This record gives sequence, structure tokens and C-alpha cells, in this order.
Amino acid sequence: MPADDFTDPAAVHTFSHLSASIVLSRKRASEGLFPAVDPLQSNSKMATPGVVGQRHYALAQQIRRTLAQYAQLKDIIAMLGLEQLSPQDRNVVDRARRLERFLTQPFFSTEQFSGLAGKLVSLDDALDGCERILNDEFKDYPESALYMIGAADEAKKNDPGAPAATPKRTATLVTKSEQAVDANEP
Repeated sequence: MPADDFTDPAAVHTFSHLSASIVLSRKRASEGLFPAVDPLQSNSKMATPGVVGQRHYALAQQIRRTLAQYAQLKDIIAMLGLEQLSPQDRNVVDRARRLERFLTQPFFSTEQFSGLAGKLVSLDDALDGCERILNDEFKDYPESALYMIGAADEAKKNDPGAPAATPKRTATLVTKSEQAVDANEP
């Protein structure tokens, strides 16, 4: 698509004839989320309860709602910080970030470049994992435990001390002057 412009007349005309579109996101790729499919911009006219089944449809809608809420909260987080969110909004952010990590998958074709063995994940395993994340089963696991795995149970294998023994990871901004002080301390 020219310059990633979804309003380009050629793109608009082409999309009107397709039953599905998968949108690859440069932003997701830059975050290391592969495949870099944007689940909010991608769509399918076949994603109906009659075609994919009620459970799959309901989960897909719940996932999209969670990711959309997170996308809306990103501006607030950037301006005010995560701490200023309500507990409910923080839970949405945590679920969405875990879903983003879980929806990554190492490919067989990229093993030689990434060093990660390719994984084949069944639809049932993917749906089960998403449902468990949405139900907060992995809330005490670090996001990284869900990154580039197959079935959700691999997160538990990757983190044997969880759930209680795994603290949530938080980012801390350290200034250069603080680094200098820390370097001089015994």
C-alpha cells in the first residue's frame, strides 16, 4: 500500500472487493511483536458466529475490545503515567499487554535468524490461551513469560517459580547523575 495510506483511492477500491484484510504494522514490528499483524485494523467478513463458532467469535470480540481500550489509554499513560489510571484501567492494560505478547509466535522459517524454534499452535490452544489471559489466570506472571511461546501452558513451564514468586516488572527511569552515584557506592 502506498505510504501506508488506507485512504488511497486504489486501496479503498481494492479493499471493498476483499472478504478479509490482514494489516501488518511497522509499529508492532519495531516493538518485536511478530507476526506484526495489527488485530484492530485487520478484519474478516467471515468472522461471524455461524462460520467460526460462538466461542471463537465472542473471544475475538473481547480481545478486540481489550486491545482497543488499551490503545485509547496509551495517550493517558504517555502524559500522566500508568500510576494515574484506575485499578480497572490498569487491569485492562495488563491484560492487553499479555495478549499482545501471547499473540506472538516464532516461525519455522525464521529459526536460523532468531534462534527460536518454530511453534505450531492449534486454534483450540490459541483460543484457550486468550481466554485464560482475559480471565486473569496469568496476572502474576511477567509479560515476557507469554512472549514467543506456543500454548499458554508454556508460560508456566518458562516460569517455574510463578505465580507468587514472580514480581511484576516495572520500568524505572534512572538519570545519569544517579548512575554516577550508584557507580561510586561500594
